[in-house]
Amino acid sequence: MTLSSTAVITHETRKLYHSFMNYFPIRAYDNYIKASIELSLLKEAGIICHLKDEYTITIDPLLSPALGGMKLMVEEEDVLKAQQILQQSDQLYLQTIPCPICDEHSLQLVTKTVQFKTWAGKIKSRLINGQEQQVTKFYRCGNCQYECRELPQSV
Repeated sequence: MTLSSTAVITHETRKLYHSFMNYFPIRAYDNYIKASIELSLLKEAGIICHLKDEYTITIDPLLSPALGGMKLMVEEEDVLKAQQILQQSDQLYLQTIPCPICDEHSLQLVTKTVQFKTWAGKIKSRLINGQEQQVTKFYRCGNCQYECRELPQSV
């Protein structure tokens, strides 16, 4: 076998390389268990995906804010489908948990994002949160408007 015959790049190789380079992060985690569950959910649906930085953060969790957590990477053409699957899964899970105040099953995930305008604010947020904006997530009951940062414990 000559060097020229091993260096031939086929259409399939180029296509594989191209698809490998077009992964986009759709979620970030600091918890390996949740990341692995959602990764399995997407793979079961036939979506090609992987976790980026999973080994680094599993070995040294203190690096999670600096790296932005473990990122769930999905191919470009599957991003919308993957987001829909994960949102549907989250919504189904939230419907199983009653509000601790009114006992209704109407909890919703609310996300607030603060964009920093100064470079100092962006750098501080990058060091603390792993990203230039501050994202706060909490749960709100659609019935009584009760808010909590953590999901209530099921009985």
